[in-house]
Amino acid sequence: MPQTVHALNIPQARPGMVADAGRAKDVISRLAETATGIRAGTLMVPGTDAETQALPPTATGQVSDGDGLGIVMYDASKMPARTAVAIAVDAEYDDEETLPIVQKGRIWVLCDDAATVTANTAAFVRFTAGAGEVLGAFREDADGGDAVALPLAVFRSAHQDVVFQADTFRIALLEINLPSI
Repeated sequence: MPQTVHALNIPQARPGMVADAGRAKDVISRLAETATGIRAGTLMVPGTDAETQALPPTATGQVSDGDGLGIVMYDASKMPARTAVAIAVDAEYDDEETLPIVQKGRIWVLCDDAATVTANTAAFVRFTAGAGEVLGAFREDADGGDAVALPLAVFRSAHQDVVFQADTFRIALLEINLPSI
């Protein structure tokens, strides 16, 4: 059957997509350590076993002290999340799956739904999440103490809303330059 409906505005990116294939980037791998799944485009910090595991931040020091590992990259070639919990929160990765994590480079990140990001400003990361919020997601301010600035990271674009298969994501381009592990 021929395709009869075409989108006029194709989304520029989705959370976790690397923006510049030609630029230098560092990517490491860790196993997801959370029963709720991991969203692409979010910040990860060391897990229980810092050398093999990663999880979203839950304390300000995990972000502000430079302990962040990097941003989870989107991998279109992998199978989607399979657990009911991960599917319910739109996570791309299940617990104990391998996460590709970008430490240096430009990557599209997942932003809070209410974030109003502007280009060339500091990036803040959520470490406390309420209803509808995602741990490790990005925003433009501290949100009453629930987010903190990520050192060596700056937004390179304003936020934009993109739609993929009926899911709407708020994204922004982030340039990150975390120390290599």
